[in-house]
Amino acid sequence: MEPLSPKTLARKYAVLGLPKEKTDLLHVYFRSFSNLYGVISIRDAWDVFRHYEGVDAVGKEDFVAFSGIVQREPGHPFSILELEEVHSGETSVDPLARLIVNNKLIRFGYGKYALLHDTEKLQCGKKYYLPAEKKTLLSYVEDPFYLSLDGKNMVRFLSCLTTDGQYKGLDGKPRGEILDIDGNPVAGKRLPEFVFYTQNEQHDIQYFKRESKKELLRQEYRQTALDKILYRFFIHLQTGEFVRRESTSGFLIMVARIMDEDFGVSLSQEQFDAFADLFTKLNNCSHLWIHRGWRPDELSQRSRALKPKRISVSPNMKRGNGSAQI
Repeated sequence: MEPLSPKTLARKYAVLGLPKEKTDLLHVYFRSFSNLYGVISIRDAWDVFRHYEGVDAVGKEDFVAFSGIVQREPGHPFSILELEEVHSGETSVDPLARLIVNNKLIRFGYGKYALLHDTEKLQCGKKYYLPAEKKTLLSYVEDPFYLSLDGKNMVRFLSCLTTDGQYKGLDGKPRGEILDIDGNPVAGKRLPEFVFYTQNEQHDIQYFKRESKKELLRQEYRQTALDKILYRFFIHLQTGEFVRRESTSGFLIMVARIMDEDFGVSLSQEQFDAFADLFTKLNNCSHLWIHRGWRPDELSQRSRALKPKRISVSPNMKRGNGSAQI
């Protein structure tokens, strides 16, 4: 939906009639919902809100009405989507069926909601993670994914890797020089030290005819190589990419090939073993969208019936050949 003007939004908030401290609190909850759960319906979000705030803080009707206002309010890291927008064939206009969706689950063009659909499928049948303390839930107003010990260890490891400055083909042979956004070679630089566009990003930019759209993509993709890789790992784990692979080892090999082909980072066997251990720990000890906020190690302890739970890597796992398609 198109965003509303500040004046129109102010009028809608005035009609809603909630004091500012209440609407501020709701904004914090909605951001926290999107960062902890990835996607959650307004109906389920209300139940979580009521669990922590009781029935007197904000009424259900006001909670739903707030979702309709914020749906048209720009600048949020989440979107409020009607069910019929996301799922073809759906005709429900029940506002409780609206979805709070983290914007990282929404892509451009064809397959816009593919990541959202994948996440919803893997969430099915699981209960929402409810932290023991409200402050823990509300700490998700900002995304803490890489602030954990395992997240920081992964960032530290990747930050030390250097690129050979060459794109690779599926056969592993160089097929072009990697240049930064100013056209300078990046060979020998560490991942945090250069900003560039991957080949897929360059294709996205070239695809659109409107210069305004091209510039939006240029700004969105203007990230260091480190940030691009961290984002990919985040999406792989949060949406369950490894779950759809035949094996954990196959998934990790695919990720290593992507790093080599798109970023010019070829891992030695020792580096790959360290990476596999870090990646496994990051998955098992992170609160993930596919598990409705639960950590895989917590799910493993709670119920043997919930799968997949944790991923593990054999000490004898060897690198092999596999597709690097993403």
